[in-house]
Amino acid sequence: MRQSSARVPASAWTLGVISLAPFYVTSAVYCYGPHRFGDVALLAMGAWSTAMLAYLGGIRAGLELGSDHPPRWTSMSLSMLTPLAGFGLLYGALAHRFDAVWEVSGFLVAFLLVWLWDVRDIEGPAWRPRYRTLITAGAAIALAFALEQALSL
Repeated sequence: MRQSSARVPASAWTLGVISLAPFYVTSAVYCYGPHRFGDVALLAMGAWSTAMLAYLGGIRAGLELGSDHPPRWTSMSLSMLTPLAGFGLLYGALAHRFDAVWEVSGFLVAFLLVWLWDVRDIEGPAWRPRYRTLITAGAAIALAFALEQALSL
């Protein structure tokens, strides 16, 4: 079945949209909420981004382990890099090594790199690349609003 005609299961859409809610809530609080909640919203956005990057890395590892061929070291290693990147960005923000601009832009770049990897790979269901594109776009838009706010502070 071609990618464009493959239907995304309703459960995947539901969980995908739910997974975007924390991005938009934290971005809205960071951008438009009371100033005293800005740091907490940014921390929550970083924590959720880290969790989602770890989830995406786990999916990639699962696809690799579930395939018919022996697991490839490169794919398994890259799968482990996604949660490590998220953790590094979150730790850098908590340790005051990164300011908000670096933190948010780092998460945005990490999500886009994982997306590039996901849509170019043929592993998994035929609907996955299109689904990942829309979900990544949703997360990237929320992160872009937060980045714009961080740049203007």
